[in-house]
Amino acid sequence: MRVTDGYMYDLANRRLMRSRSESVVSGDQVSSGKRVQAPWDDAAAAGLITTFAQGKVRQTALMTAANRASEELGVVDGAFDHAITNLTRARELAVQLSNDTYSAADRANAAAEVTQIFGSLVSQLNLRFGDRYVFGGTRDQTPPFAANGAYLGDTNIRRVEIAPGVLQDASIRADAAFTGAGGGVDVLTSLTSFATALSTNDTTGIRAAIQALADGTSQLTAAHSRVGAMMNVFDTASSTARLNADAATDARSGLEDIDIFDASSRFAAAERALEATMSASARSFKLSLLDRL
Repeated sequence: MRVTDGYMYDLANRRLMRSRSESVVSGDQVSSGKRVQAPWDDAAAAGLITTFAQGKVRQTALMTAANRASEELGVVDGAFDHAITNLTRARELAVQLSNDTYSAADRANAAAEVTQIFGSLVSQLNLRFGDRYVFGGTRDQTPPFAANGAYLGDTNIRRVEIAPGVLQDASIRADAAFTGAGGGVDVLTSLTSFATALSTNDTTGIRAAIQALADGTSQLTAAHSRVGAMMNVFDTASSTARLNADAATDARSGLEDIDIFDASSRFAAAERALEATMSASARSFKLSLLDRL
């Protein structure tokens, strides 16, 4: 079979184009740092890269939501600290002023302090985190407690997704914790009743306040513990989501990114192969490199 000049030219041209393509691909990989830049580079890897990218976005969103919930609960936690401290102080006053050695004037002065405690507590219960009131349930755009201690929020519990399809409580019912809804102690009413007993020099009412304030403190302590437990759940969820997001990033990188040293070596080899092919083609057809290009 006779090998024509045209056949030899076509063969050399195909080799040249293949070498040029390999050089361009290797050069693009080195400059971009990516092994897979388009689906046609590696269809299977490209599909997995998309999946891992979506997984990272999902996990990052979960982490962000968990962090925000934990931060908001931190505000709630501080409010409970304040409330328990003040209620403890009120009970100390009740124990102290139940003693018959104290005068009506002494109790009137204590009544003023208890009234201040009440006002401070209501102020704490109307705290905001960002643009929402934290103790109002889902009615979070208006103060949840009136000046007289009446609860104005709703009974809903906010929930936050901590893993795909898994929801966690992110708030407490302030009406149950502070006003005794559902059968508990109305802490705010106990304080106002105590202040009234002090101002009217009612020792019977003062002695009754001792137990009411103790029960209220226990009720707040139990709710405070639930807040702490929820914070721990969200902190764990945030850490888990961060680890999952990092794992998705690593998996994507393993498919998408190149080994720069290996890629540089392949690029150098492709360049040498291209130069050799061009030189051989030029010699074969007595063409200069400039003519060939």
